[in-house]
Amino acid sequence: MSKTRLLVAFIGGLLFSGALTLLVGQTQGAGIEPQLRSQYRVASVGGNGVVVRAGTVVVVQQDGITALPAPGEYPCNSHKEGGRISHSAMCAINYSVSKDTQRPLQVGEKAYLTAIQVKPTEVVFKIQTCCGGANDAPFRAAVSFQFPKGYLDSMKLKDIQDAIGQIFVPDTSSSDQGSEQSQANTSQGAQQTSLAGLWDVQGTGAQIQLNPDWSFSQHGSDGQERPGHYTVNGDVLALTYTATGRSSTFSIRGDSIYIGSRLVWVRHADATPPPPPHVPPKLPATYVSAQVATDQLHLNADNSFSLQAGGEAYSGTFTVSGSTLELNISDGTKSTATIQGNTLTDSNSQTWVLREQSATAASSGATLQNEDVIKMVKAGLGDDLIIAKIGSSKCQFDTSTDALIQLKQSGVSAAVLKAIMGAVK
Repeated sequence: MSKTRLLVAFIGGLLFSGALTLLVGQTQGAGIEPQLRSQYRVASVGGNGVVVRAGTVVVVQQDGITALPAPGEYPCNSHKEGGRISHSAMCAINYSVSKDTQRPLQVGEKAYLTAIQVKPTEVVFKIQTCCGGANDAPFRAAVSFQFPKGYLDSMKLKDIQDAIGQIFVPDTSSSDQGSEQSQANTSQGAQQTSLAGLWDVQGTGAQIQLNPDWSFSQHGSDGQERPGHYTVNGDVLALTYTATGRSSTFSIRGDSIYIGSRLVWVRHADATPPPPPHVPPKLPATYVSAQVATDQLHLNADNSFSLQAGGEAYSGTFTVSGSTLELNISDGTKSTATIQGNTLTDSNSQTWVLREQSATAASSGATLQNEDVIKMVKAGLGDDLIIAKIGSSKCQFDTSTDALIQLKQSGVSAAVLKAIMGAVK
């Protein structure tokens, strides 16, 4: 599997989806991806499913696609031209624990296209369901369109589109909605700009600063600062806190923000939003994908980095010049992202958020070991949570043959074992 193309998913998912997708250097088939992106507009969605920027809506043409509730994503759907949707056996086994929450997508169902990944033997479309009722929870899935090796050099764009069209076609019924969508996006951008600034909780001294780069900083009456990022969808404001990953939604009513009928914040009288600072991050630093919480980038004090994305591990060195972060990947490719306050922005305008590190955790020097993983498995924690913990921790794993056998016998899944092996590279 091409590391370069996984990075395209990481930094569009840095520079996630599932998952940072950084801009990468020229590789085989580099012309196919921009051509596909010119035909299909990728939407930008937050980790809680809120659509930040709308894109192409596709209509499902064949049944058999399995999806998971956002922010989860079912990645095991596969399709070969002229065939039916199938599911990779090992992948399906790894996701069997989520069987109770899975659901099949129906023919005619509509979805936003959230990511495009071009790889040596496949093109991956990631989608999120849309266009249902206001209370319909979004579901996410990835569909891998399988092609013969060398297709990037031998196939024309139309041939690839014809294969994709067996499963997804653009929603032509919304062709006359383009101007409406454009107006909606413009309105949303204007509303976001109008929200940026300082907001007060009357009588408490607590405040929240909403920044133009979609980051926020909440200052409690207890003196604590709680950073995060936010999205706006119509009159709905969603805040996602960096420390916990949890999201809260509010309703916007002019210069007031409510939870239900209760007033939460009012605009500060003299608020003017400051520009986001373009300063190098304090090292070490960890950025978490706002789209896929298990995708994380770790920047170390010695200017090395490690990246966990799509279940794969990458490493290399990085440099910071002004507001530009450049990753020099060990396979010789380079990727860039833009630093905006506490966030990194990728080529698809998707967001990676700086995770706050507690003083206790930073000073304790505690490392994650084999026994800790076994404890988490015995406690019933899911693979996604365990993998996220591995990606965010200082690790000292024993990966000898006997140790790996013991982990497997203790119930550790193949996906977690893979993350353990990636953490010691």
